[in-house]
Amino acid sequence: MQIYSKERMRGNWYLTAVFLLIGLSYSSAQSLKSDSMFVPAAVKQYQFNLEKPVERIENLRYDQSGEPIRGRLNIDGTRVVMDNYKKGQRVKLDVIYPDGTREEVKKSSCFIDPVRFDL
Repeated sequence: MQIYSKERMRGNWYLTAVFLLIGLSYSSAQSLKSDSMFVPAAVKQYQFNLEKPVERIENLRYDQSGEPIRGRLNIDGTRVVMDNYKKGQRVKLDVIYPDGTREEVKKSSCFIDPVRFDL
């Protein structure tokens, strides 16, 4: 039968506490990645801002494939909201300004954000 000294038992307790803390911090970091404060997988709408107000948009599509995207212009004409956007894709669209001029606009995926609904 072995008898452990208080110093050795205290050292074992500290070692156990350190491993517990590391394990708890790792598991909480993993749960934060899937937490609702990050972008949930069920986000259906994405948006991007236009540099100046436009009267209407046409031909909203993915840049590479040309596949159309269902989207709409907000009331003040400065933001485009898209439904079921595929993350990581560049988009392009034709914009018509109030003075009648037309321009093709491209937006990189880094300028496209999920729509937030604040309560």
